[in-house]
Amino acid sequence: MQRLFNVLPDKVSKSIQSLNVNCLQEIRLRADKPVSVLYHFNKYFLSQYGVTQKQDDAIVLCQKQVQDVLVKACQHSVHTFSDQLSQGFLMPFGGVRIGVCGTAVVNDDKVTSIKDVFSLNIRFPHEIKGCSKKFAKLLLCPLQNVLIISPPGGGKTTFLRDLVLQSFFCEAKPTVLVSDERNELAGCVDGVCQFDMGCFCDVISLAPKHFAFKNSLRTMTPDVLACDEISNEDISFLYDLSKNGIKLFCTMHGQTVNDIKQNCHFEVINHIFDRYVFLNNATNAGVVAGVFDKFFNRLDL
Repeated sequence: MQRLFNVLPDKVSKSIQSLNVNCLQEIRLRADKPVSVLYHFNKYFLSQYGVTQKQDDAIVLCQKQVQDVLVKACQHSVHTFSDQLSQGFLMPFGGVRIGVCGTAVVNDDKVTSIKDVFSLNIRFPHEIKGCSKKFAKLLLCPLQNVLIISPPGGGKTTFLRDLVLQSFFCEAKPTVLVSDERNELAGCVDGVCQFDMGCFCDVISLAPKHFAFKNSLRTMTPDVLACDEISNEDISFLYDLSKNGIKLFCTMHGQTVNDIKQNCHFEVINHIFDRYVFLNNATNAGVVAGVFDKFFNRLDL
């Protein structure tokens, strides 16, 4: 967290340090607009004394100050992070993700970077140990192919991270390969996980998922592959892995059963996964609204 304080403007950094950072989900910096935060699942402006509902009391940053945050987060070498910036985000350290908006730089019909940065969304990872433990009997005994579903910010990554940890305590003690494409699950710094994911977990950070999908069988021989925010492009790889005996812990955006059923690849998804976990982010990250089997029957503990 100290590294983040060092890249923020002093007045923002001092204000954030007056808050309970464990309850802080997001900081949004917009040029010539009030700084806002998502704090304990409520939106506030940020003043020099902490959070406020009064816009007139909010800290306002100019565009240069917003751009300076990005440059400092990149350790003054924006080019080094160009691959990430071309995807609209930055993962500078310890699982912190910075969403970036500005003017896209396009070469040969591909976005290669972002310039004239106007706004940043700094998202904080949270470790809630034990949030999946209550459901271990349904998900881990025996091991199931699990799909965790929630809207953005609903705690999918938090729940998935803990599910990997809880798998270490089950009788099978599976080896888990984590495909951490955005370095949010493990939050590795210099190759060291910043979050506890158990003793039988291996992590591939900042590589496209298909790299882990293609190499997992040959190189790491995992029992389980865990990955965050799967897309339709990932489905065929996951199907092949599931048919080769590898269990899957995955997450996907959605809110209701109908959201999943309306997916154009639903039939394949339903052939892959044995358990669907729906999260409710009304009060906290990683809160389970319901666990369902592949026929969408609600399962009781």
